[in-house]
Amino acid sequence: MTILNRALAMGLTVATMGSTYLVSSEAAYAQQRQQGVNGYNVSEVRFNGGLFRETGRGHWTEYGADGRVKFIFRETSRDDWSVYLDDSSRNIQLQIDIHRKWIRLGDNGGPMRDFYAITKASRNEGRTRTPPQPSPRAERARTNGSNVQQVYFAGGSFKTSGPGRWTEYNAQGRAIYNFTETGRDQWSVYLDDRSRNVQLQLDLYRNWIGYGQNGGAKSDLYQIQSSSRVQAAAPQRRSPPPARRPDPRPANNTRNVDAGPIWSQQDAQRKCPAVAASQGGQWTGQWRTTVQGKMSVCEIRF
Repeated sequence: MTILNRALAMGLTVATMGSTYLVSSEAAYAQQRQQGVNGYNVSEVRFNGGLFRETGRGHWTEYGADGRVKFIFRETSRDDWSVYLDDSSRNIQLQIDIHRKWIRLGDNGGPMRDFYAITKASRNEGRTRTPPQPSPRAERARTNGSNVQQVYFAGGSFKTSGPGRWTEYNAQGRAIYNFTETGRDQWSVYLDDRSRNVQLQLDLYRNWIGYGQNGGAKSDLYQIQSSSRVQAAAPQRRSPPPARRPDPRPANNTRNVDAGPIWSQQDAQRKCPAVAASQGGQWTGQWRTTVQGKMSVCEIRF
């Protein structure tokens, strides 16, 4: 399914494009190599159903499987592993993520989600093949994927809790989940919770925490508000609180919690459990959209 069909499903306004056709040589493309492709030199990526190609300085074009032009994008920036594109006519933003091999989609400057899996990528041979390296002093002066130790978001934080281990804390400072660190790159840390088959990406470039399950596609879940290279201090041991009398009120209380835009039941199954965990509750399985395309809520049981 193309971005056009997905955009229509989300109720976005789509401009009608002319019948322009892609003229390309498959033989010439076959001679291009994917080895050494990164965010600075990538010039074309393919997915099942079409491709994105750099078609001018600062411009990219999406083509369908039939070679027809679908949409035109403006390149807004690049980093070590990604190219960022914008279609202001539809308020749609894309990230071509070479490291994870996904094309990500967002709208109105909001969170992104994995949209197309990249099947092949090629580079512009005229560009630098390796990203420019910052000076050691500049590298030490900023928080990035190589040195980050903790990140904060509205409702909690993630902190290193040992070699190769991270812990998620809720707003009250209570540990709720443990993760194994599976990798790092220049801008991100990748975490895994095998007990729930949940994978996270702490993206320090875009300042978003991505959430996925079973090794599949990820969606932006929490926006990172701040981060630090400083090792998280070990929580202080406290004396247990005095015993409390049982609360006579029923424990099965529920309330709706904002979760950002939710696009489908499958998207809700990815986002709502994490939203519930950050609040110290459990998702009831219910959700609804409150502002079309901008905000949905998950029903959380406490």
